Amino acid sequence: MGHNSLTITETEIKGRIKALQLFMQEKAIDLIILNQNSDLYYYTGTVQPLYALIPVAGMPILIARKAILRIKEEAAMCQVEFFSNTKSLQNIIAEYQLEAVNRLGFTLDAISYASVKRLTGLFPQAEVLDISLDLRLLRMVKSQTEIGLAQKAGEILAEIPKIIYNSFNPGMTELELSATIEKYFRLNGHGLLIRCRKEGIEAGFGVCASGENALAGTKFDGICSGKGLAKAVPFGAANEVIEAGRPVILDYVFNLEGYHVDQTRMFSWGHPGEEIMDAYQAMVRIQQILAASLKPGESWSSLYETALKLVCAAGYETEFMGIGSDKVKFIGHGVGLELDEPPFIAPKMENQLAAGMVLALEPKVALPGVGVVGIEDTYVVEETGGRVLTKCPKNFIIFE
Repeated sequence: MGHNSLTITETEIKGRIKALQLFMQEKAIDLIILNQNSDLYYYTGTVQPLYALIPVAGMPILIARKAILRIKEEAAMCQVEFFSNTKSLQNIIAEYQLEAVNRLGFTLDAISYASVKRLTGLFPQAEVLDISLDLRLLRMVKSQTEIGLAQKAGEILAEIPKIIYNSFNPGMTELELSATIEKYFRLNGHGLLIRCRKEGIEAGFGVCASGENALAGTKFDGICSGKGLAKAVPFGAANEVIEAGRPVILDYVFNLEGYHVDQTRMFSWGHPGEEIMDAYQAMVRIQQILAASLKPGESWSSLYETALKLVCAAGYETEFMGIGSDKVKFIGHGVGLELDEPPFIAPKMENQLAAGMVLALEPKVALPGVGVVGIEDTYVVEETGGRVLTKCPKNFIIFE
């Protein structure tokens, strides 16, 4: 499945590098070393190098032990160097006259202590700086190509109701239903992986969880991750039959050419009952009000406070975004090359929205003994409010 008109161009990548180097000049950083795949791709167009060395001026130097030819094809504008040991790294540094680095930036949230120790040994005089958050903030505002990829992914996700109506059969398990959705995703260009930044967090295509399985405890930074198939991999669908009248949460992420879009819809076999429908309609209304406020200049925390007021007025303060210690304190998050990007619609976040930011809004409630009920869509911030990129109908999907 091709999306040639939505290709990230060399010109766009060079613009990203220029913006990063301006940041380096402001912070007096001489060299940045990147290793995280999302960071590598954003600044070079490939994830294949082991490290990207980005000097304060000039193009990145990509160093790798293998896949050299592929790296040269995918990142033709960059210098590519093979290395096999510390001595060859020292030779590369000398060749590019980088020995005099005094301030060295790493994304310390994404690189091992052993790697930092090894690399800083090559620059014994250098002060180490953590630029983890800075890099994430630099890529919050998306280009038209990035927004176009998100919109295309949203169009693919919009087919989920049709898939449910065409494939669900009474007696089907969560796993069987999820597998049907996942097959559709792969055949329509899903990149297989879901990239998360937070340490220790892993994710698959998404969550198909029915009834109380959606309430299973999880360290995943969200209200619901499903029960999964095993304690070793506690994420997503379980091999349990979907019972009539139970709410089924369908929280899926589509990765199109590295860019993630997040969407949640609700499903039930037979009518789910008034308690569930009332909660769902309340969450839809709250999402619509918040989406209209996704305008440049709005603070992240003010949107969260607005959400809390709306939730309290609707009578769901206790159940909103989880119960007790399982409650999560956010209602929205940025998406892009990673699932968990800023902006974060959460308390104590005084940053402001800007046009071109892409984020998911996901008001949800955890109903004891029932399950998780809610909705999620991905929006782009515009002057007139959030423009939805996931245009799947918001109707509660009911299979009679």
